[in-house]
Amino acid sequence: MNQLEAASIIENQALKSLMYKLTDITIHPVRLIQASKSLIGLDLDNPNQKLLDFNSFFLKNDNSKYIKNKNYLDDTIKEVISIHDLEEAFANNNKTKAFDILHQLSKVSNPLHILEFLVEISLKQTGQSFLIIWSIYRICFFISQKDTNFFLDLSIDAILSDKFSLKESDLLPINNNAINCSHLSISNIDLFSHLLEAYNSNLVRFDRIKPLISNLIAREFNYDKKGILTDLNIDFKYPKLFNKGRSWLLDFINDIDHNNITIELILFLDSIRCLFKFLNNEDYKLICVHFERLVKKFDI
Repeated sequence: MNQLEAASIIENQALKSLMYKLTDITIHPVRLIQASKSLIGLDLDNPNQKLLDFNSFFLKNDNSKYIKNKNYLDDTIKEVISIHDLEEAFANNNKTKAFDILHQLSKVSNPLHILEFLVEISLKQTGQSFLIIWSIYRICFFISQKDTNFFLDLSIDAILSDKFSLKESDLLPINNNAINCSHLSISNIDLFSHLLEAYNSNLVRFDRIKPLISNLIAREFNYDKKGILTDLNIDFKYPKLFNKGRSWLLDFINDIDHNNITIELILFLDSIRCLFKFLNNEDYKLICVHFERLVKKFDI
């Protein structure tokens, strides 16, 4: 299979994933397709068939889907559309108002700009909605999707399923040292890695988004010195991860029996990919330590 064929398959899978209703915020199909797409991108000359096949199998589930072309509250364009009003609608759990405001924005804004607004709002929550919104942003960037109907419902449900937790505090610089924490969980690694990815992305609203990322990392990864990894002299079961870096993750996938591949594993491997891409070389051994410790949970 060549690159163009793989890209066409992934684009179709991406469009389909955006239509699935939100039932589990941690393993929604849009996160799977985005993670798989990024892992496949590690070797574009040889698109990974296992990942493509798993995506197709996962998307065959009869999950309920959103209905396009719904009736909007108001289809006229207002003179002033405020992100503050949008955030207030979410805080008040007013889905109808949030949808109406976003529909208004869709008349005058690029879909990716709208998603940046949603990324900004999600960063004021616990981080769960951010993971969905960020995946939607990356998917829409990939497919150059112009029709916002493909992501508004899912984005709204993601934010409404989370809760606001931003406290009034100084916005600190980003703390890459979170990777030193000895007790990071799989979900910690997932959140931290994609916050790093967003922080290093070329976003229009970077001046608003980057401080919020730093703040969320400070809130979620505030650990004391007792929790710092110190013993790095271990015999790695998977030394090629350290030697080859993130490109080895595809070798790991190819060596796994297809029956052992799960969405949780793919999301974990993609988070490791992110860490290798956005952390410094001196952190690679720390990433490998976390990988060796946590991959055991998948019973591979």
